[in-house]
Amino acid sequence: MLNSERNSSFVPHGHLSEGIEVLRRMVDEGLSWDSVTCVTVLGLCASLRDLKLGLEIHGNMLRNGIEFDVYVSGAIVNMYGKCHNILNARNVFEKLQVRNVVLWTAMMANYFQRGYFEDALNLFTKMEFEDILPNEFTFAILLNSTAGLSMLRHGEAIHACAEKYGFKDYLIVGNALINMYCKSGNIKAAKRVFSYMVYRDTITWNAIICGYSHHGLGKEALITFQDMLTAAECPNHITFVGVLSACSHLGLVEEGFYYLNQLMKQFAIEPGLEHYTCIVGLLSKAGRLDEAENFMRSQPVKWDVVAWRVLLNACLVHRSYGFGKRVADFVLNLAPSDVGTYILLSNIYARTKRWDGVSKIRKLMQERNIKKEPGVSWIEIRNITHVFVSDDGKHPESNKIYEKVKELLARIKPLGYVPDTAAVLHDVEDEQKEDYLSYHSEKMAIAYGLMKAPIEAPLHVFKNLRMCDDCHSAIKLISKVTNRVMIVRDANRFHHFQDGQCSCADYW
Repeated sequence: MLNSERNSSFVPHGHLSEGIEVLRRMVDEGLSWDSVTCVTVLGLCASLRDLKLGLEIHGNMLRNGIEFDVYVSGAIVNMYGKCHNILNARNVFEKLQVRNVVLWTAMMANYFQRGYFEDALNLFTKMEFEDILPNEFTFAILLNSTAGLSMLRHGEAIHACAEKYGFKDYLIVGNALINMYCKSGNIKAAKRVFSYMVYRDTITWNAIICGYSHHGLGKEALITFQDMLTAAECPNHITFVGVLSACSHLGLVEEGFYYLNQLMKQFAIEPGLEHYTCIVGLLSKAGRLDEAENFMRSQPVKWDVVAWRVLLNACLVHRSYGFGKRVADFVLNLAPSDVGTYILLSNIYARTKRWDGVSKIRKLMQERNIKKEPGVSWIEIRNITHVFVSDDGKHPESNKIYEKVKELLARIKPLGYVPDTAAVLHDVEDEQKEDYLSYHSEKMAIAYGLMKAPIEAPLHVFKNLRMCDDCHSAIKLISKVTNRVMIVRDANRFHHFQDGQCSCADYW
């Protein structure tokens, strides 16, 4: 029993190598294991992410007839989940005769950690069917799973359920609520949750600061950061990702370098790739492209494709096409399979009417078997998700949607809307280019939302790719003529359209 106690004391404090050594001695000496030993050893396997060791321990427990109470069973489920073996975790879970809320929640956590958000939510439905009452950890996992799917209506329902069970004031639930509302497009609801929270920790502050930044609300993010410091809450590396992103949105170059070079050092936080990438974005947005490139060349950082693509996108926005082509060539040598770089380079060629260059990029993509992901947008209306692919006509109300799009485009032309035919990657007549642009998936989703959503409700549209310039310009004006708030999340960030303006200030 002494060895069992020693092992259990080593593992929670992170002394994993010592825990392994005690485990070997226990096996060598043939000592019997109790449930505490089993839970501790399985926790060791989970911490090490050592599936082979975990399988051996599980097999040893079965051979020795150890009783699987809820604690041991939970440790097994957790171990397989941490070792990325969801199938074994599910098999163990399904065979259990008695499953309490801890076991259900552990299995949901396994699904969530592997990105199987729908499976986590579906498991909750089964748990309710068996009359198992959820706890605060259950709700945290459910809300974070909903955030992963950007399912605002579903998240609101879980929020109401958490209030019903009396968990809304729990810190872990409040943090999950902020995360859910931020990632599902309702930053105002996230702010309300934050305002009413009785207790806050670093995760709370990070969630709202990064949420503001992701929604283009840089000023609010920086004000909240100052409130965090006033509250004597210590920031961490995630906090400064949100802060530097906010500086980028606002074009605050000097402030950004102050946070990077001075304040982060003051809090003993070593800048990482994400922080340096934010600085590249900051310089790029300010149009200081040479400085951004020099910064990248001078820093002892192993830059990834994402950082270089930030600079490349800025070349497109600032119409520095020669610079952009040079950057793109460099990135393609660095990462020949990065589809985003091919698309941006193709856009540069199209903008300069270099159709031979567009053809060259397409041929290169075909030779390397690189396929562009089709643009898809979706909107949820009355708990039903409607999916749109550009000009595919598969929606049952396509004809009405096309008519609505035509009507909207006709209404915004007197306000100065001119189709941005330079965004079309085809060498065809201008009239045909306008047709390509008219029925992009986000325009169709917006049109359908205006047809079906309550007149006072904001429209929440999600897109898998970056929004094109033409759709961005059109939706700004559509928000003005319809007097509606429209929130579109594309691959880069949230865009809040209202009264002809966008929160991104036309840079994304």
